[in-house]
Amino acid sequence: MALRRLGPGRAERTASLAVLTVLVALAVWLGFAQSRFSPAVLVATSPLPPPASAGLAAGHAFETAAFLDALAGTTPAGPVESYDAETLSDRIDGKAELYLAASFKEMSVRAFSLASGARLDAYVYAQASPRDAYAVLSGQRRPGATPSDLSPDAYATPNALYFTRGRFYVELSADRADAATRDALAAVARELAARMPEEKPAADAAGAAPDPRTLFPETGQDAASLRLAASDAMGMAGFSNVYTADYAMPHGAATAFLAARDTPDAAAAGAKAFAAFLTQNGYAREDVAGLPEGAVLLAAPGSFEIIWTRGGLVAGVHDAVSREAALELAAKLAASLKERMP
Repeated sequence: MALRRLGPGRAERTASLAVLTVLVALAVWLGFAQSRFSPAVLVATSPLPPPASAGLAAGHAFETAAFLDALAGTTPAGPVESYDAETLSDRIDGKAELYLAASFKEMSVRAFSLASGARLDAYVYAQASPRDAYAVLSGQRRPGATPSDLSPDAYATPNALYFTRGRFYVELSADRADAATRDALAAVARELAARMPEEKPAADAAGAAPDPRTLFPETGQDAASLRLAASDAMGMAGFSNVYTADYAMPHGAATAFLAARDTPDAAAAGAKAFAAFLTQNGYAREDVAGLPEGAVLLAAPGSFEIIWTRGGLVAGVHDAVSREAALELAAKLAASLKERMP
């Protein structure tokens, strides 16, 4: 009798191997799937970040938040939201660089309802110094703005009011422009200003150089054009803290500029660097009569620049439309500096 072979046959072994292969593949797939959580699951299981309205960042209380506690004639319509240099762009994306370039420290904002029914958004920015606050205020002056009697630098539009108080810059913006709302904005502005400490610019200290804003000649000046560029003035990287004012001269438009430096040597170095920058951009020096002492005139087609120094000031005329306009404004500015500087 022939012996029968014990154990599974070839067909059984093939079937078993196929089942085992399927089981291994299933185990691998399950392990891979478990390693990849759904984004929704991740969001649901992750702790939420602390709300900005808490007025805290890494345990630090925002100074500006305290100014927006309770304001007479208003009802809070939301919590105070506060931002530092790392988070400012989350609130004002596209405009943050203006504030950051002017030594931004922090900002708080809160929505209020006015008695008129209007919505008011109140922003309080803290910069490093009064000069930095002015740079922000002047750097984004709105078209059609009119002066406000709140302070010498304050200005208003039909539905908003802007001012500085020491190193703080404030924006008050409403969703309507009626007379009652404008009156309410002015009242809120006065209350906020009264809450803030008054800080005078360092230039106001005894024996210090005068504020450059007071050195520009008034005749022919567009008062609304007075600005301070905290950085990269007139297109030159690193040319910082430069005041400018636009003028209408008999021979055309021109801009005067002043930049205060710590020493006469620093001013001379700044003037030389700006002249070199202009030369690199196609301007050529011209020898003409009637320039202020030590001044140089550089010209390009349709644009004329004059640069000189007086003590610790870099002074000059920028982008005059004609040679005559540049010389006229340079003479006026030089006379004003001679009269007003110690």
